[in-house]
Amino acid sequence: MIGLSMADVDWSFPFSSDYSIVLASLPSVFKINDVYGQASDLQMSSMPFSESYSDLPTGFGDTLSDLDSLQDEISDSLKEKIHPKNIQKSQDKVTLKEEGEGEQVSDAVNSQKVPQISGSESKGITNKMKNVYVVDYNNIRIQKFNGDGDFVLKWGTKGKDNGQFGVPHGIDLDKDGNVYVVDMDNNNVQKFDSEGNFLHKWGSMGTEDGQFMHPHSVVLDSFENVYVTDMANFNVQKFDNEGNFLHKWGSMGTDDGQFKAPEGIAVDSHDNLYVTDTDNNNVQKFDSEGNFLHKWGSMGTDDGQFKKPVGLDIDDNDNVYVVDAGNSRIQKFSPAGTYIDSWGSKGSEKGQLASPHDIAVDSEENSYVVEQDNFRVQKFSPDGDYLTTWGTQGSNNDQFLDPHSVVVGP
Repeated sequence: MIGLSMADVDWSFPFSSDYSIVLASLPSVFKINDVYGQASDLQMSSMPFSESYSDLPTGFGDTLSDLDSLQDEISDSLKEKIHPKNIQKSQDKVTLKEEGEGEQVSDAVNSQKVPQISGSESKGITNKMKNVYVVDYNNIRIQKFNGDGDFVLKWGTKGKDNGQFGVPHGIDLDKDGNVYVVDMDNNNVQKFDSEGNFLHKWGSMGTEDGQFMHPHSVVLDSFENVYVTDMANFNVQKFDNEGNFLHKWGSMGTDDGQFKAPEGIAVDSHDNLYVTDTDNNNVQKFDSEGNFLHKWGSMGTDDGQFKKPVGLDIDDNDNVYVVDAGNSRIQKFSPAGTYIDSWGSKGSEKGQLASPHDIAVDSEENSYVVEQDNFRVQKFSPDGDYLTTWGTQGSNNDQFLDPHSVVVGP
């Protein structure tokens, strides 16, 4: 993590996709985030805060190639923490049939057509008919599974072209099963069909309407408007599903409607938005136009308190599930923020969590949690009982190097 204060950096530089302009202004100071045990993102103007949020994956020098020139300044002890000696990265490469198109696992899988099911009808779908998409952050790809964790397909390679990623981060689906992926490094949102074929993208680096400085998470409402959190612009932006800018809200601070580090975002049945503010340790609720409605949470370990809340999702009854990363648990709340339940503890056993980062809830209120340090997806019942898990450390099919975000749909 690079610790900055507002006085350390000349923010008058012109915004550009070339990070060299930014890097010239950065002090060579690094710090490890104890919650995640990994290097921190290039923190933009959020840096004055003492416990700034960390979200760079293990092996950050491999992922953010634009920061390679800084590695010589990192101490040996820091390198060891970022790049553990025991990590074994597979040399398998993600391949594409064509630009932006997903690699298929077999003709048998390809022939299984998943019907488009929505609303109450989705209650009867089987695990085989569910699709679970995982952002495999440090492998720079998306992996698709069925509800039992069986691998279906994958897509993505490192780059800036259509269908390629710099650092894929947030993910969501529309009613037709199209996949929206936030690319944190390329500062854009890309849209794919359910087979990984590239359809559209929008966004560039900057602070103007429709631009991003550090986009993180994405969600779609019932009208298929797209909402994106931006941690360095301290805002939420709203677009139509073709990427046309509609509205934005948020600024840096601790007051109602302000953010220090807006991370996760989810939408309820009334199109209200819920945003986790990782550094303010709370959840804020807004209507679809960005009007502040409510918030809850504070720093701590008690019920309803958080230590670095990150991803979140909402079930069909509008209950809110929050990944409390620093406390290694999931907390469940009512739409008004009333505490209901929690589960999880730090560890690598079944039902335990190590750096959990995101959660997705299916139509039966089962939840899927991705863990950065355990390199896996765990599935829990509506009561938080462990059901199953899949994933190991690596780069082969159904392996992960920092599973970061997850979404489930029919």
